[in-house]
Amino acid sequence: MEKVFRDPVHNLLGFDRKQDKLILDLIETREVQRLRSIKLMGVSYLVYPGADHNRFSHSLGAAFLMKRIIERIRNLRDDPPFKKIAKLLDEHRELMLAAALLHDIGHFPLSHLLERFTKVNHEVWTTRLIANPQGGAHQVLMAAHRDYPKLVQAIIERTFMPSFAVKLISSQLDVDRMDYLLRDSYHTGVGYGQFDLEWLIHSLRIVEHEGDWEIAVDSEKGLRAVESYVLARYYMYEQVYHHKTGRSAGVLVIQILRRAAELLKNKKSLFVTDPLRKLLTEQKLLTPDDFLHLDDTLLGFAMREWQASSDPILSDLCRRFMTRQLFKTHAIDPQQYVTQSGKLESLAERKGFDPEYYLVLDRAFSDPYEDGLSHSSIKEVSESIYLVDREMKLAELSKHSDIIRAITNRPVEQDQLCFPVELRDEIEELLS
Repeated sequence: MEKVFRDPVHNLLGFDRKQDKLILDLIETREVQRLRSIKLMGVSYLVYPGADHNRFSHSLGAAFLMKRIIERIRNLRDDPPFKKIAKLLDEHRELMLAAALLHDIGHFPLSHLLERFTKVNHEVWTTRLIANPQGGAHQVLMAAHRDYPKLVQAIIERTFMPSFAVKLISSQLDVDRMDYLLRDSYHTGVGYGQFDLEWLIHSLRIVEHEGDWEIAVDSEKGLRAVESYVLARYYMYEQVYHHKTGRSAGVLVIQILRRAAELLKNKKSLFVTDPLRKLLTEQKLLTPDDFLHLDDTLLGFAMREWQASSDPILSDLCRRFMTRQLFKTHAIDPQQYVTQSGKLESLAERKGFDPEYYLVLDRAFSDPYEDGLSHSSIKEVSESIYLVDREMKLAELSKHSDIIRAITNRPVEQDQLCFPVELRDEIEELLS
């Protein structure tokens, strides 16, 4: 008998009450339930009104896709090349589903946005929460098997073997990306993130290769499906994730946090809970329990309270965010910014704005696809997407796709200056 969740993207997410008991128990833990209060797309809801979906639904979706992929590849067990992998999948199935469900529990409020403030990747806190003996997730994993906390942590940290368990959660072809592209596309109302999920899953293979295992796509069946998947991510970054207004809203939040942190460090009076104070000023003191008290609700309430702060900068920044009076933007080359920075700062000061908080060069970066070779010093070869033919020979995707080759190893940078609307005319005249 299944426990079923209704989902706008995948319709019915079913987990067997007996076979998937570990997953259902993990769903009820504090670490996973907290994700209901963490927006998947940060402050993008200020641009796309429907984009207020959360990481809880995404985590369920990722675990469900992991379940579907495992079932699909196991169905190939009568084919000699896949008998061995079917056995391995049975052995590691529970671990892989657990890692897929827990992969995002370490996100700060507003997801990736706050990583720009903390300078800490969410995976650091994910593994810390899994390792916490007092935590619900750790205790549920321990109850299933004493080694599960360490093994799930190894999957998140990309040290687990066999590596197919890692690659299906964290690579250029994984359940995380498959779910968030479709989910973000649905909730923003755009079509850019759509791809043929059903056929992509149908075309997936796990192939033994050089003593390890590689995730691959059947070259005859799945080439177009995997092309559309890679292009979906490319277009979502170009048109949605790096939308100039969404980035401007993110800049405003970071400036608010910077100002609040400065005031607290100078012993100024400010509404703040103890976990929030540690986040702003003493991150090294954050405990797992502190971390679990941090979510979008707390941060939103704090910014609402800070509107009444006696500090004019913090009060003004919060008011602008809460009333959606966001910073305006102007595309700018970084060198031009360096050349004009003195004049820009003088202009802001004449208008009564502190340049440190009201002039921000925002830099957005995306890498549509890497072949895993050109950047081997910083990227693992396993990040590549492979095609596999009937003879079980692997070939890297961009070598067989002109479309993907056109965007391979070509990182995209988008730079813009963010500033209050009161400075728009003068800044545009100066930079034109």
